[in-house]
Amino acid sequence: MKKLIFPLIALTLVSLQSFAGSKATDRSYKYCDDMTQIDKLLDRSRESVERIQREGLNIERIVVSKDKRQLYLVSGDTLLRTYTVAFGWNFIGHKQFQGDGKTPEGIYTIDYKNPKSQFTKSLHVDYPNKADIAYAKSQGKDPGGDIMIHGLPSNPQKYERISKIHPYDWTLGCIAVTNKEIEEIYALVKERTLVEVCKISPTK
Repeated sequence: MKKLIFPLIALTLVSLQSFAGSKATDRSYKYCDDMTQIDKLLDRSRESVERIQREGLNIERIVVSKDKRQLYLVSGDTLLRTYTVAFGWNFIGHKQFQGDGKTPEGIYTIDYKNPKSQFTKSLHVDYPNKADIAYAKSQGKDPGGDIMIHGLPSNPQKYERISKIHPYDWTLGCIAVTNKEIEEIYALVKERTLVEVCKISPTK
C-alpha cells in the first residue's frame, strides 16, 4: 500500500500543475472573470530574469488589469512579474475605431516582437480580430491597429517629456511600461503568448 501512496501523490501534483498551466494557455479561460485568481498564484516576482530563464519557465499569458493598472506575467500557477502600466489617453472601454485613444479589451496574442521600436522595444498585439473588423466595418469605420506593449520613446526629446508623466495615460491605445521593464518583458515573453486585457469594472 505504501508503495502506491508516493506515486499517487506525485501523479496528483503533476496533474494539478498541468491543470494550472492549461488555464493560462486556454483562450476560453478568463482571469478577468475573477481577478482574485491572480492573487492566488504562487508569487515568484522578486526572482531575477536570469533565474526564470535558467529554469526554462515560459510566460503563458500576459494579464492586464485596467482597474488595477497592472500587467502580470503568468506561467502556469505562478506569477513571475508585475508592472504598473499606462494606457491610451481614452482608455475606458474597448477599442473600436482608429484614433479613439482606447486600449483593446479581451484575449489576443503577441504576434511579433520588435527589438528596434520607436518605443525602445515592443511586443505587437494582434488587434483587430475578426469581430473587431466586422464591427468597425458595420459602422463604416476603420478599426485601427498597431497596438503594442512597449517602453518609453527612443527619441531623447520625446523620452524626456513622456518620462515625466508616465505612468499617467499617454499612449494612442497601447500598453506602456518603463524601458527597464520592457527589457524584462521582451526577454521573457515569446511570440504566440496570450494577452488578456480586463475592462474597467462597473463599480469604477
